[in-house]
Amino acid sequence: MSDRALGTGAYKGANVRIGSVIRGPIHPNEACPRFTNLLVRQFPNPPNLQILLQSYKAQSIILLFIWVVSMVVSAEFVLSIAMIALLLLALLELKIEGPNVRLTWRESLRENFRKYGSYKAWLAVSLLFLVVLISAAWSGDGSYTVERLRIKLPFLVLPFAFVSMPALRKREIFTIFYFLLAMMFVLSLYVFINFAVNFDAIMASISRGGHLPTPSNHIRFSLTLAFAITGGLALCVEKFHLKQTFERYLIAGMTLFLFVFIHILSVRSGIVALYLGLFVLGGYYVFAKKKYLAGFAGILMLIALPVIAYFTVPSFKLKVNYAQWDYLQFRQGTGGQYPDSERLISMKTGLDIGNANPLLGVGAGDLKQTVKEVYEKEYAGKYNFRMPHNQLISVYAGTGLFGLAVFLTGFFYPLFYKRNYRQPLFLAFHAIVFMSFLVENTLENNFGISLYLFFLLVGLNYLSNQEQQIPQPEIQ
Repeated sequence: MSDRALGTGAYKGANVRIGSVIRGPIHPNEACPRFTNLLVRQFPNPPNLQILLQSYKAQSIILLFIWVVSMVVSAEFVLSIAMIALLLLALLELKIEGPNVRLTWRESLRENFRKYGSYKAWLAVSLLFLVVLISAAWSGDGSYTVERLRIKLPFLVLPFAFVSMPALRKREIFTIFYFLLAMMFVLSLYVFINFAVNFDAIMASISRGGHLPTPSNHIRFSLTLAFAITGGLALCVEKFHLKQTFERYLIAGMTLFLFVFIHILSVRSGIVALYLGLFVLGGYYVFAKKKYLAGFAGILMLIALPVIAYFTVPSFKLKVNYAQWDYLQFRQGTGGQYPDSERLISMKTGLDIGNANPLLGVGAGDLKQTVKEVYEKEYAGKYNFRMPHNQLISVYAGTGLFGLAVFLTGFFYPLFYKRNYRQPLFLAFHAIVFMSFLVENTLENNFGISLYLFFLLVGLNYLSNQEQQIPQPEIQ
């Protein structure tokens, strides 16, 4: 994708050019060239403490890296701290004037609120919080309602944090993808080695519906893999590197390894989400470049690769065979203790609840108790309790068609606003997340929300600043 697609430019008021010295003062809200250079060019110079304390952009990028690490390894406390810190940075700033240091409201606060209201995609993100808040009016379980609101609170407050954040440049966004790719490579290599060492025991577990041990929940880990692989492909296409050109081969190698590994991991939701993301990227390329023959070849490849994996990857083949057997047990009504059957029953339960209360649902705060009552009445001793394993069904059961319409508006509006779907990575991101909605209640837990919001808000930070044509400093 071109520089125009992912952006360059300069911050307003900065007087910095490639290879030049600073010819004018840089406001604390603006990027510090020296520290940004530190982050993206392999840390050649030690940072100045005052620069670190005053550079909003440097602090933001550090917190984004902390967010990625804590999200992948499920360090929820650290993840929460990173989110809170980003919000505090949007509201407050340090003023250092000689020996005097004071904490004040950020000078650009009023302007940032104006930006927040003028780019409507930011407001749409908050709908995913507001639909739960509105449903509190017909939810009787106050404690569970408060819990749902607490989990969904990032949808309300984090958009403003990213509005206020200085515009991320193309190189900085790709550096984040590079970091994610490298981290997932290291973690996946560890998982693969553990699988090789304990091959027989893990294969026996898979034959009973188990999975490869992963650093965090295996479904969410596989979705993160899908994002990392998609980002890795973008880095390959852009021929991205931090300093040395040989890094391009390193990036290609890590991306290829993760593509093979996601089939070894054999988590179906992650694999299907990845293939959908690749299909969207391929379709965008075909229609944009009018390469129809290449598109046809790509479709054949996407069909052939899972077939090849079935005959060459033992864990993948075993997982597919188990899924077929589990579904047969479900059809015969004997799938009581099998994971796929339990997921299907949870979806059926959610649909039944939604169909009984189609307009407004039972209330997001009452959904858990209602699901428990259905299980006790219809599936006692047959199936273990599970909340609906489908995000759309969960929303429908909790808030009805009204809530589902609001939810889908909040999800798709940022994609279609100002034709943001023209940015292929942003489009592929939405395809991957939406695919996860069909097999997982993705946005009902901290990890899913953090994964979704991270890539969504980073994308909107870039896209909104391109829309407003905010200039940026050029960095050596």
